[in-house]
Amino acid sequence: MLIYFIEGIVYIIKGVILLKNKYANSNIDKNRNIVGLKSSNNGQKNKETIDERIDEKGGTNEIKIIEVSDIKPIKIPEKNELKETVKINWIKELVLPFGRNKMGVSQVKDETLILYEKLCDFIDGELRKNKTSLNKEVRRTKAGAGYYYNILYTIYCISEEHIIKAYSGGYYNLYTYNIFEGYFGRDLRDKVFVKAQELEKCVSPPKENTLIYFNLTENGLPRKWWDKDGKLRGSREFSKKELRILNTTPARTTIVWDIHEIKKQIIMLYLEIWQIISSGLEKDLKWKNKNRTALKNILDGGYVYFAGYNILASLIKVSENAIREVVPNTQILNISKEQDNIKRYFPKELVDDINNKLIEYKNGINHEKLIEILNDMIKNNPSDWKLKAEKVLMAEADKRISILIDYKEDEDFVKIAKEIVKKTDDENLLLLCLYGIEREEKLSQKNAKLLEGIIYNGNMPIYENILKSKEVLSLELFNRLVKLKIPIRKKIKLNMDKVEVSKRELNETVEIVKEYIGDEEENEEFHENNFQEEIVIDKCDDKPKIKHEDFLNLILDKGSIEVEEGKKIAMDNGTLLNAFISDINQELYEYVQDQVIIIKDDYIKIDDFYVDTIKELVMSEK
Repeated sequence: MLIYFIEGIVYIIKGVILLKNKYANSNIDKNRNIVGLKSSNNGQKNKETIDERIDEKGGTNEIKIIEVSDIKPIKIPEKNELKETVKINWIKELVLPFGRNKMGVSQVKDETLILYEKLCDFIDGELRKNKTSLNKEVRRTKAGAGYYYNILYTIYCISEEHIIKAYSGGYYNLYTYNIFEGYFGRDLRDKVFVKAQELEKCVSPPKENTLIYFNLTENGLPRKWWDKDGKLRGSREFSKKELRILNTTPARTTIVWDIHEIKKQIIMLYLEIWQIISSGLEKDLKWKNKNRTALKNILDGGYVYFAGYNILASLIKVSENAIREVVPNTQILNISKEQDNIKRYFPKELVDDINNKLIEYKNGINHEKLIEILNDMIKNNPSDWKLKAEKVLMAEADKRISILIDYKEDEDFVKIAKEIVKKTDDENLLLLCLYGIEREEKLSQKNAKLLEGIIYNGNMPIYENILKSKEVLSLELFNRLVKLKIPIRKKIKLNMDKVEVSKRELNETVEIVKEYIGDEEENEEFHENNFQEEIVIDKCDDKPKIKHEDFLNLILDKGSIEVEEGKKIAMDNGTLLNAFISDINQELYEYVQDQVIIIKDDYIKIDDFYVDTIKELVMSEK
């Protein structure tokens, strides 16, 4: 019995040894695989080996245990984990259940696919934060029926909507986003919307086919009635409220809306009126019916009923008329109905503020801005000769002549010149215009008389010679014409030798006369008295007759008179101020050989050097 017991113990010990041997072999094989994998991954040529010696004869009786404590174990990823780390081709995985309308535009398709890939990567990254992935969610819902269960297609539709919004400038279709929310919840939906808006800004500029399809301007903006070419939006950034106001406003189709600078001024004034309205909505004012609500809906993008559109039409029309009132050569509108409508619609306080704004804005349009508007009008309608005449008249005095000369080859030059003659009192400008007209056709009786009042009568033959030559307008010609306004002084060249001979002959004559006269006192007195009498008679015969004596006396009495007063006197004499003064100077020239009447600092006066002379002439008249 004891023997059997001991024999059983021996078998148990042998079994334990066998199990220990099996476990050691298993660890060696496992470590060999780990070392081999590590070496392979690092690209090392020298591979570590584990030397296991087992006595073939002794079997399990001789086992060498190898130290492997310095080998760091590396986790071998599972098959599924390896697949998830590989970047997925989302476009290849995409299945479209049917064709899309916008896919006829190749740029829309290309940009949609780019945005789609980026959104897929973004969504996948967000899902992995929650221990899942986009690919897993696609597989999970793949068993569902219908396209509603096609997650990738839903993401594609979202991408397309953002691309269309980027090009068309319209509104987002949130229907697809609602489907997306059903998949992933509200939080991820909101994140995707923000991300898509961010990516939307990186869309490439629209190409020709895209511009045509979406009816876009050259700078890629949607065409609006108030900014058909997109130029205004390209030069100024409009707020969302401003865009809502303008897009809600009924269209105006008058000709001034085709002129950029005028359109710009109208819109700026219109938006400033809306600033007044917006401020008024926050005040405690008495409003009628639902007017206040309608205006708030316009600002907030809500529903606008007919009454709202009606007041918008009135406001934009009065804004347009205000700009028309200061722009040259534009017709004034009848806005009585619109003004009544504004009075009925708004509280009195706002009506007063709106009317004050209209006046303030008109007064704020300076001369430079008007010139800019006028240039834009001419550019828009180059055949409008009245606008060209206005450009000359509105220019600064020192620039008028050069602008007129620029139009010398214009087919409507005569019309331009005649229009200027009607409206200006600039004598120099008149002179050049009259010459330009007479160069092409005979002057009217009125214009001929006007020319005679400008050019000194004695210089008319010179003018006629210039006219016969048909000289074209130039600054050099203009300067020559201006000189004809005053007498041209003749230069006398003396022969000094002949003068000396004449002096000697005169002295000899005087001596001969003395011999005949003698020194008799009686004869001296007689001749002296006769001589004095002759002198007095000569003085009486040479007494000057001053045509404009009253005008000269007026200036002598006051010292000077204002230009405006002088203009009235000239008009009473049937002529312009400059022509009137020129006539006086011509009359006095034979006495003083210079210009007497001058204009200085908006005052008409007698040149200080000739005041006493003129006093003598005037006094001799009395």
